[in-house]
Amino acid sequence: MATVPASERRSSPRMAVALDVRLKRKVGNPVSVQTLDLGAGGARFVSARPLRVDEELHFDLDLPVTGRHVAGTARVLRQHPNSAYALRFEHIGPDALLELQAAVAAVGSFA
Repeated sequence: MATVPASERRSSPRMAVALDVRLKRKVGNPVSVQTLDLGAGGARFVSARPLRVDEELHFDLDLPVTGRHVAGTARVLRQHPNSAYALRFEHIGPDALLELQAAVAAVGSFA
């Protein structure tokens, strides 16, 4: 099993949830993905299209738990088996961060 560097380790709780997310690349067509888990610091998701590790993306998602919309920029940290990827939220407004934290708290978290 590969060791994840401390700088890439999750620092916030996650909730297991399947949400549709739209990822917009700097070049190329947008990519629609679905989350496997979501937290205030990032997400793990499945993508039918390949993504590059360290690729910066604009993300756009709706949080049905709170009824709010969240957008910002994120970076692909690593690729997992079965077309899954780890994504870190890098630039997200304070209100959007509060929305994500509220959604995670409302559903519950897992380690």
